[in-house]
Amino acid sequence: MDRMLQEFLELMAISSPSFGERQMADTVKQKLVELGCEVEEDDVAARIGGTAGNLIARLPGDGRGEPLLLSAHLDRVPNGDNIKPVIRDGILTSDGTTILAADDLAGVVAILEGVRRIRESGLPHGDVEIVFTVCEEMKTQGSRNLDCSRLRSKVGYCLDSSGRIGRIIRAAPTIVRLYIDVYGKAAHAGAEPEKGINALKGAAKILSELEEGRLDFETTSNWAIMKTGPAKNTNVVCPHCQLIGEVRSHDPQKVEDYIAYVQRHGEEALAEFPATFTLTRSNDLRCFCIPEDAPVITKLTEVLRGMGREPWAEKGGGGMDANWFNAGGIATVGVATGYLKNHTPDELLHLQDFADSAEMVYRLILAFAEQ
Repeated sequence: MDRMLQEFLELMAISSPSFGERQMADTVKQKLVELGCEVEEDDVAARIGGTAGNLIARLPGDGRGEPLLLSAHLDRVPNGDNIKPVIRDGILTSDGTTILAADDLAGVVAILEGVRRIRESGLPHGDVEIVFTVCEEMKTQGSRNLDCSRLRSKVGYCLDSSGRIGRIIRAAPTIVRLYIDVYGKAAHAGAEPEKGINALKGAAKILSELEEGRLDFETTSNWAIMKTGPAKNTNVVCPHCQLIGEVRSHDPQKVEDYIAYVQRHGEEALAEFPATFTLTRSNDLRCFCIPEDAPVITKLTEVLRGMGREPWAEKGGGGMDANWFNAGGIATVGVATGYLKNHTPDELLHLQDFADSAEMVYRLILAFAEQ
């Protein structure tokens, strides 16, 4: 535990925002090399405008079993610098002014420590592939642009889920971002306002009765951003307003149904208002759903029970790098490492869960060597 905690605190002190993971990537790369891994960095940085690419590492085995993928991400959400750690009653937190960055340093350190224990044990094992991604917190841009054909594994574990150890995320939703652009007409607000068409008012007509929130047990929608322009003052009738929202569901057809509903609703809302609108989309994530009896889950279940931990598999409401690994043909689940309340100053990490996560990684590597 002490070694893990010290490594966590070391990495916690490194600034690693999305698009700015260079120092973190260099530090973690050196650690992987010291563990005997072959390490590459892909070209994602140039494609997304970041300072570092995804790290792809391989710990060569002796040819037994099937290759195993382990993954976590290097970036963190804002307010993650100058973290002051506090340990109380087996729980690690910040001092309440910043995040803790356990999302996802807990996963990074658990993988490093699990591999370190394998090396120290001298026990035979199969090939282990490790992917530490960048920009996960920014619409999973690192894994989105990862070339999964470079990986040999067919099974993977993404150590990037909130919750106590034992929680397994076997499904994540399709997520689509939506843009409603309402177009009016500019005019001088004092001299001839009657010649203008207020796009902001048109957007309000659409938004005021637009169905959102929890749509059903597996589908949600949220409209959270409104932008107006190009006027920057009140003496111009607003000519353009953009609403930005999202829809997510474990059923892709329900996503399409909601998008069609938004189009119809917008047309009806502006039927007697002279503004026009367009609805466009960007596909953020494609859903995955892994059966509970799939090998990737049953193998982890055996490992956790062997540690005296009772696992449970459930569907998650958020996207993760596992979405893209699954899309690339690698059956991957999300795995909790003991952190809660991530993305907030109340973030915390259960240290026993954190320690057990490294033990879980160690045992998983040995379990896949037995196949």
